[in-house]
Amino acid sequence: MSVEQNKVIMQRMIEEIWNKGNMMVADELFHPDHFSPSAPDLPKGPEGVKMLAVMFRGAMPDYRMTIDLLLADERKVVGRFTQSGTHVGAALMGMQPSGRRAEWTEIGVLEIENGKIVKSWYEVDMLAMINQLNPQN
Repeated sequence: MSVEQNKVIMQRMIEEIWNKGNMMVADELFHPDHFSPSAPDLPKGPEGVKMLAVMFRGAMPDYRMTIDLLLADERKVVGRFTQSGTHVGAALMGMQPSGRRAEWTEIGVLEIENGKIVKSWYEVDMLAMINQLNPQN
């Protein structure tokens, strides 16, 4: 895959799955054996990303992810993202909706083979998100 094609895969993942909630795109972008060493307990293939996206979008109906930086080569894409949302929907990771808004960052790496995401790593500033959503802060 070319550098530009790999960047498009990352951009489609963010825009279609995370921002628009189009989970069918996960079946198109993720290899059935995809796995994430960052989250080894997630289901393999597209089901893992679908589960996470549905969870965040269900907890934060105004959830949004923006790409701040995107770097790629012929095999990998690295992105830095800013995420935000207001927790007014479902519980999120054991936290009940607080009505509070949060903004946090993430760095993601996708490994791509033959146009499919085969492996992914994510480093998410969960502490920033949790601290902002916690009504006791």
